[in-house]
Amino acid sequence: MLGFVLLPAILYAVGARNMNVKLVRLGGALGVIGIALNRLNVSVIAFNWNLPSAQRYVPSWMEVAVSLTLVVLGVTLFRFCVNRMPIMSEHPDYAGSEY
Repeated sequence: MLGFVLLPAILYAVGARNMNVKLVRLGGALGVIGIALNRLNVSVIAFNWNLPSAQRYVPSWMEVAVSLTLVVLGVTLFRFCVNRMPIMSEHPDYAGSEY
C-alpha cells in the first residue's frame, strides 16, 4: 500500500508543484504497476482454485449485459465529448491564445 498508493500520490504532488514531468511519469508508472498487482492478487494469487465445480462462479447473462452496456456507454460518451468539444483541435475563437 505504501509503495504503490502513497508513493505515487506523493510523487504526483511533488512533481506537479515543482513542474517535474519525470516525477509525474514515475508516479504514473508506479500507480499502474500497483493496479496491476492488485488485480493479480484478486484474480490469481488469492483466488481459491481448488473449489469443487458446483461452487464456481459464472456470471449471469444480465451481469455480462450490464458490463458491456457500461463499456459501450463510456466509449460513446468519450467519442461524443471529443467530437463536440475542442479537445483534438483548437477552437477558432481562441486560435493563437495560450489557453
